[in-house]
Amino acid sequence: MDKSNEETSTVDVMSMNGESGSHLNERVFLNVGGQKFETTVATITRVPDTVLSVLVSDRWQLGEKEEIFIDRDPKHFSKILNYLRDGEHFVIPNDTEACDELKREANFYNMPILSDLCTPMNVDVADIVQWKRDAIPLYWRPFVRYMVDDSLSLPFIYDRNNHTLARCIACEEFQDPKCSYLFDINYTAWEPMKNHMYNMTGEVTQLMGDQCCIVAWDNGQQIHLPKSALIRVPGMNQQ
Repeated sequence: MDKSNEETSTVDVMSMNGESGSHLNERVFLNVGGQKFETTVATITRVPDTVLSVLVSDRWQLGEKEEIFIDRDPKHFSKILNYLRDGEHFVIPNDTEACDELKREANFYNMPILSDLCTPMNVDVADIVQWKRDAIPLYWRPFVRYMVDDSLSLPFIYDRNNHTLARCIACEEFQDPKCSYLFDINYTAWEPMKNHMYNMTGEVTQLMGDQCCIVAWDNGQQIHLPKSALIRVPGMNQQ
């Protein structure tokens, strides 16, 4: 299936039962391998063409809204739901084994972007890299924030209870950006940055464990990134 179809936008639920989006808030009850989960139509259908969105859409078209059983290990299903809920703010597990397990579940549920994010790119110091196309929708806003606040070097998310703590979304690196949260960024005006990122190249200057590395981009930004956000440019390095 074409990965370009996977976007973090809500599908039109009119196709489910001929009515408006009022059903987005309806509850969906899932039984995954004996463990029960509760979410909403909006969450399940946020990424189209997944096993979950198709399953729920088919049931809603038939008027069948009872509990849905999925014969799958429930260990990482909460992470699957959090990916659907959080989009670009989803935190990839920093444990390699957990990443591998989540990747397997992402493949089963037909979530190729999540699968790619769980797959660290094999890069080395001096490799020339580009942004992975599927990663740009997840990273362009943090990248814009780097450009506005030069005290940042991490692809950060804010801790839910601490609006000044920035931490890497893939490993345990963290920093205090001091006043970054005070910046009022008009992301709509910055949307052309997404197109620019498709053509950017950078050099890996340092490896940060198994999951991350430091990249010096051709626009002068040097940032800490998960390897899973990158693709190596074949046959090119600075050595």
